[in-house]
Amino acid sequence: MNRIIFALDVYDREEALNLSKELSDNIFAIKVNWPLVMTNGISIINEISRYSKVICDFKIADIDNTNRLITEKAKENGAWGIITHSFTGKKSLNAVVSAAGNMKVFSVVAMSQESFIDEHMDELIKMSIDENVYGLVAPGNRPEILRRIRSMATSLCIISPGIGAQGGNIIDAITAGADYVIIGRSIYDDPQPIKRLNEINKILSDD
Repeated sequence: MNRIIFALDVYDREEALNLSKELSDNIFAIKVNWPLVMTNGISIINEISRYSKVICDFKIADIDNTNRLITEKAKENGAWGIITHSFTGKKSLNAVVSAAGNMKVFSVVAMSQESFIDEHMDELIKMSIDENVYGLVAPGNRPEILRRIRSMATSLCIISPGIGAQGGNIIDAITAGADYVIIGRSIYDDPQPIKRLNEINKILSDD
């Protein structure tokens, strides 16, 4: 089981496609963010999906109709999964889940840095479970928070950012309850990204 989700937080189309092709055999999925999509258009999702599952890290946080429109566009362009905020409420979250169909919905219940949603985390987890999301986004660099989330959401898939550049440790995150860890800068900023990725995978396989 490969546990790495590669965060493709770059702007350049050729760099994005080259990295996607080079790393695809050694990752679970590729996470794309707004900068890449805004620079190259939403069709870049389809291009990257030729190499790997694509999770759109759009952190949707709007009224239900806008959430639905964004979700539909991600789905139409080949996304495997999408990330949405949950703090906007049940109606907004339900719109994402309903529009997603077979596309996997991941709900943010805590960030990789402290924020006001921390004090509402338990409520957000419960609402996410009630609305039948596929998984949760929980911080890998805050293992005590991650453990709490896992204890409340035993059956949901948890994906965890905050690894590497933000100080999180891969093994700590997996031990605390992450199913997959999200890693970007530690890989694409390395002069030899495939070598660096292989080193990270070895750490996981040796654990």
